[in-house]
Amino acid sequence: MLGAGFISRFQESSNPVYNLPENVGAYSVRSTINRGKISFNSEYAYKYNDPDGGVTYNNYAPGNAIMSNMSYSPYGVLKALGESYSERGLGIIVEAHRVDNMDFRSARGVTGNELTLAYIPAITKQHTYTLAAFYPFSTQPMGELGFLGELNYNIKKKSALGGKYGALLTVNYSRVNALNGGNSVLTENESHTPIFFSVIGEDLYFRDFNMELKKKLSKKAKLTTSYVDMIYNKDVVQGKNVGKDIHARIGIVELNYKLKPKHTIRTELQYLSVDKDEKYDEDSGDWMMALVEYTFAPHWYFAVVDQYNGGYTDYEQVVHEAVHYLNISCGYSSGTNRFELGYGKKREGIFCVGGVCKNVPSSNGFTFGITSSF
Repeated sequence: MLGAGFISRFQESSNPVYNLPENVGAYSVRSTINRGKISFNSEYAYKYNDPDGGVTYNNYAPGNAIMSNMSYSPYGVLKALGESYSERGLGIIVEAHRVDNMDFRSARGVTGNELTLAYIPAITKQHTYTLAAFYPFSTQPMGELGFLGELNYNIKKKSALGGKYGALLTVNYSRVNALNGGNSVLTENESHTPIFFSVIGEDLYFRDFNMELKKKLSKKAKLTTSYVDMIYNKDVVQGKNVGKDIHARIGIVELNYKLKPKHTIRTELQYLSVDKDEKYDEDSGDWMMALVEYTFAPHWYFAVVDQYNGGYTDYEQVVHEAVHYLNISCGYSSGTNRFELGYGKKREGIFCVGGVCKNVPSSNGFTFGITSSF
């Protein structure tokens, strides 16, 4: 399968100092090759000269991005890994991408998440467990080089680790570095020529090693255990002045138990620890989380979750006491619609319940939300 696309942004310019292009075009070409148990996908995108920088317009370079991934599945590329682990099988995913100066928007001078035209998905694993999602990575469109490798192994039934029902082991590793030789502060006559592939000695943006084991214990019970070892450059990803990478380690245990048809109770226990450093401030306290969720009918659910921070002392020697973030919620799902009512205290950041994760502000009180997909 082959595909291509083109987009052009037109915006008049009356800038008395800079000669800004009013038409900025971008194109992409992509391909997918499926053969038996192997699938190969690749895409290349190019953006013509698009000065950015808001007031100074200090980058007169074009942009480009390239992505490639290859996967192997014993079930064939059209059959995803499911909940049955009765057969042996090894699945492998390898992916790489390189992004350089691809911040493309429908108007000049905007920042943050405003008016983006080009979506570049993160090459790293998107965690759905709450504590593992504390430090989510987002693609740095001005320049990054990323790699990912994932191994899925279906452990056969009646083996020492697989037991009666078998098990699924997943090992994932991803790493994202700055581009070598890049320069985002340019004049109109300067060139922008970072080295194509080089990570040695370059700033580390993100590194994630994680393992997950899913095992069916009985006809009614399923167990999931996970371990995540993560390094996170908060200065780059969130624009904070932490001054040192955050090194977090997270352990997770989840148990699903079917009480009867259409009635399931799910429990989670999570623990997060970071390397202690006086520069971390709010990232210096360890976290624990417990969740109990009851799904019934099967459209309704009721959940109780408590996130606990053990407290910390910041760089100004101010002691921050331990705190509980207790929340109670219930919801109803029908088709692509979801209604949720909750009460309690929530920390700012990623919050996951009922299999749905979202970014929420700090709050204490009642919340009501409606989510629809169409």
